[in-house]
Amino acid sequence: MNANELADKLKLFWHTENDNLFEEAATMLRQQHADLKDADKYALELERLYEDAKAEIEQWGVEFDKLTDEEINKLWAESHEDGIAIQQGFATQQHYFAHLILRKAQE
Repeated sequence: MNANELADKLKLFWHTENDNLFEEAATMLRQQHADLKDADKYALELERLYEDAKAEIEQWGVEFDKLTDEEINKLWAESHEDGIAIQQGFATQQHYFAHLILRKAQE
């Protein structure tokens, strides 16, 4: 059972003077479910970007394994600072992230 199904069950089975409490709980569960789906979507996008950057780096003959997960996560966070990609002349945060990865791999 997922959070949305639990929220639906709460709404169906709890008809008491505490309806507001259960309605709030159901709303919270639905929001958490949506947030988790968004997190999954971003994780998949990060994984895709990571694999794209890895393929590009390997094409250049750079040893990719020298980059640690910690370094990659730090570069991802840096690429998502407010407006930094545009300030650096990149169209998207993803392009800036790829640039940072490639630059780091060349060090």
